[in-house]
Amino acid sequence: MDPGSPRPFGLKLPGISNLKIPRLSRPAIDRKKALTIAGVAVAVIAVLLVGGFLVTSYLENQQVALFCGHISASEADLFLVHGRISVYMQTPADGLLAAGCDDRMREFAAIARYGRDVTAYHRQIIASDTVPEAYSGAQSAYIRALDRLNHAFSFWSSAATAYDMRDYAAANRNLAEADGAWQEYTAAVAEYDRELRAAEEGAEVPPEQ
Repeated sequence: MDPGSPRPFGLKLPGISNLKIPRLSRPAIDRKKALTIAGVAVAVIAVLLVGGFLVTSYLENQQVALFCGHISASEADLFLVHGRISVYMQTPADGLLAAGCDDRMREFAAIARYGRDVTAYHRQIIASDTVPEAYSGAQSAYIRALDRLNHAFSFWSSAATAYDMRDYAAANRNLAEADGAWQEYTAAVAEYDRELRAAEEGAEVPPEQ
């Protein structure tokens, strides 16, 4: 047909106003299917919650096991050191610093230096442990105990150095400071025991007697 010729009668070209957007049909979901879908969704959420709880519980148990393992290793090493240093702790200061005890004092100094290194080593490991919140009090108390014991070993080492320089007054002062640090160590260990018991039983820390 010639573009310039008139349109045939009755023929209309579609215009924008004649175009209609087709309506999308919605899927028919009956009540039973809707309830089934909702039930499945609830079940999935429940599984996720339970699964998350189990994973969290497993990770916390692993953290506690690792922490307790480090504590056991620390106690085993400190038990050996304590067995050697206790002989000197039971000796009066006058007897320990008496003339002619050079060999014993050198051994005492070596044990003190070794004990200081052992406590510093285990403190670094235990302080880096990640523990559940319930065990944070026990961890802090044990770290504090290691700090006090490290101070005691440092004072014992200083006492040995003072003795070697024949400064007996300074040696006695350091022995007295070591005794005070040792008492603080035993108090921190007692606090650790209370905190650990409370964490394991899920109770509050009992008051100090």
